Amino acid sequence: MADFTMSKPFKVKGAKQRDASRPGNIAYAIFVLLCFWAGAQLLNLLVHAPGVFEHLIQTQDSARPHVEMGMGVGTIFGLVPFLVGSALLGIVGLVLRWRRHFTR
Repeated sequence: MADFTMSKPFKVKGAKQRDASRPGNIAYAIFVLLCFWAGAQLLNLLVHAPGVFEHLIQTQDSARPHVEMGMGVGTIFGLVPFLVGSALLGIVGLVLRWRRHFTR
């Protein structure tokens, strides 16, 4: 098997180097928000699975109050913050882009 090595990295002449840190940070923030939302949904499913949560914490105390949460509560406290956070990040990104574009 032949091994090909380049003496210097291949670059296209005239190509403009972009600073990829801001788009990377925005993508990472969106990923983290999505992970929080998915985690909230998984916890919601875990709580609603019959007997699994009690088995995991190994407590079946009938003196404690039984709390019922619907899918709407998980959506309000999971999906809505994700969408609001994504919208805020989008607005901040647009403002920064417009500011950079119009100040040149």
